Amino acid sequence: MPENQTRGIIAIFLILAIIPFVIFFSNNYLKYKIPLLANQYEKSITVSVQKKDMGEGVYFTIPGTTANQLLYLTGIGFRSFKDFELENGMKLSIDHDKAEKIAYSRIDNSRRLALGMPIDINWATKDDLILIPGIGEMTAQKIIALRTKKNRFTKIEELMGADGIKEKKLANLKQYLYIEKSGKSIY
Repeated sequence: MPENQTRGIIAIFLILAIIPFVIFFSNNYLKYKIPLLANQYEKSITVSVQKKDMGEGVYFTIPGTTANQLLYLTGIGFRSFKDFELENGMKLSIDHDKAEKIAYSRIDNSRRLALGMPIDINWATKDDLILIPGIGEMTAQKIIALRTKKNRFTKIEELMGADGIKEKKLANLKQYLYIEKSGKSIY
């Protein structure tokens, strides 16, 4: 093989060997913009969309997304007469019999727990509380009784007023429970 061909082949192999390193290091320094619809990540909001004839789907999107944007991106194409900004844990229900009307509520507590979202202790039923690791039927009944006595919880720490919940157990429960400030939500 002539010397020029050997040099050419070596040059091609060197270039081919360098290309993956250039691509790898250049991709690590790029800043990616998270798309409107994405997988669940730390600051995403979770929204459930239920359409009468299509079933229900759960979507993870960036804060600030409106109902019309989400419905357009999901392919539903339905437009709400009055557009509004989505909140974390919101459930949109679309009924084609009532054109341009979207009913919104919160995602049910069992689904919230399955998605890794905390539930509002003031809205939780006994069945919801039993789904939380560390809470059995008796503890759930004690929490409901304490909530009824107080009318509502204002701080998570008030759960220690229920028999069987001490600081250690409360620390484990905090990841599953929260208290929504009154007047904060649009539901």
